[in-house]
Amino acid sequence: MKFSIKLLTLLLILVFSLTIITLSLSLATKQSEEPIDFAITKSKNQNIPNLESDRSFSSAAGSIVEYNVYIENNGKSIANYALSAWSESGFPIEVWLETDQVGNGDIQLVPPQDFVITLDGGEVVTLVVKVAIPSDVVDGTVDYATIRAVNVASGTSDSVTITTTVKSDLPYPASWIQLGSDSSFSSPPESSDVISLYYTNNGSDIFFRMATASSPNTKAFLYSVYMDTKPGGQQIEDYNYDYLLSSYGVLYEWNGVDWVYSGYSAYAVVEGSEIVLWGGLDSLIIENGEINFLACTSTKDGVIKDKLGPFAILKNNVSETPLILIPILALACVFILLEGFGKNFSANNHTSC
Repeated sequence: MKFSIKLLTLLLILVFSLTIITLSLSLATKQSEEPIDFAITKSKNQNIPNLESDRSFSSAAGSIVEYNVYIENNGKSIANYALSAWSESGFPIEVWLETDQVGNGDIQLVPPQDFVITLDGGEVVTLVVKVAIPSDVVDGTVDYATIRAVNVASGTSDSVTITTTVKSDLPYPASWIQLGSDSSFSSPPESSDVISLYYTNNGSDIFFRMATASSPNTKAFLYSVYMDTKPGGQQIEDYNYDYLLSSYGVLYEWNGVDWVYSGYSAYAVVEGSEIVLWGGLDSLIIENGEINFLACTSTKDGVIKDKLGPFAILKNNVSETPLILIPILALACVFILLEGFGKNFSANNHTSC
């Protein structure tokens, strides 16, 4: 019996000792592993790509629609990202790198799919996405295209969605010339930030398409395009502007002192994440050999929020129909005018760009 008690005591001591040792080893192992796990998690979260922002617009079958998006390396070190693009409807898609912020893309990246682009830590670049609508697509078709960037090292990714609606009864032409774009973006995207400006005409009207970081908010902001077409005008930086086409649906003219209603009709319509402004060519006096344009957004009380430009176009490309553009066929449709229509544009409630 004494032997049994001694044996039991030894067993209890042995079990207790082993328990203490096991717990100690487990705690030591956990403490040594935690920094490693944390380091791995931190490493995976570095250099996650950031794509901005979702885009949308409408155009006719047979046209090519361009959209500007941004890709950012939000880490501190260099990273490689594989780019891919696809359309749910099978529309052909190209992705171009914009290097000088003038025109519509300089270096084609996609196709091929999974093209690898290298960005320094914190670097942001502009991508021009071109969606080609086949000529046999029926009206009302809505295509959703995805642009995706994947960090080659970690597998982290981000994407944007581009929505293209096929319509034939639009009040603007199907072909546009991108004059230029902004090299930066806001996060989160703001409707007052102009990221690109497009131009076209159909021989009788002049059109401007302003793409903003998110859908234009015409209740909070005024969207305008200034035009320098002749000697004189209001001086804004290096140019003197004679006409102002606004999202009020009004064409203003500089009278030497203030912006006043020109007496000619103008129009504006929000379409997706963009706004289109236009007016008659016969309402403009065009004397300069080179016409300058400046896009601008401001609050309704005149505080400037953003501007893009100026961009120059030769007179013949403004006063005549460019050969590369498709004439508009739907001028007879009902125009959608924006809220806030006004005839007087006093300098007291507006600050120039």
